[in-house]
Amino acid sequence: MRGTMMTNSDAGMMADLSHAVMDAALADGSAHHLSETITDFAWYRSSWWIFDRAGWWEVTRADVAAGLDLMAANMRLADEAVRWSSS
Repeated sequence: MRGTMMTNSDAGMMADLSHAVMDAALADGSAHHLSETITDFAWYRSSWWIFDRAGWWEVTRADVAAGLDLMAANMRLADEAVRWSSS
């Protein structure tokens, strides 16, 4: 995505996605956080992304993505249980 890279001036590294782009995707529903309480990871464009102060980094390791898939499934159940018990 052109124009979405952000520079981390401390490390001199560029994030894969800017905060503004992810914020817009979260707002319009095209992205979602791993859970209601774990917001450092988001699912967007068929990939997991991790938050950093420079922006968002795409998770490219298959084993890490599989672990995040499992965690998201478990957290969906936990989020539903909390909503059910508090209603």
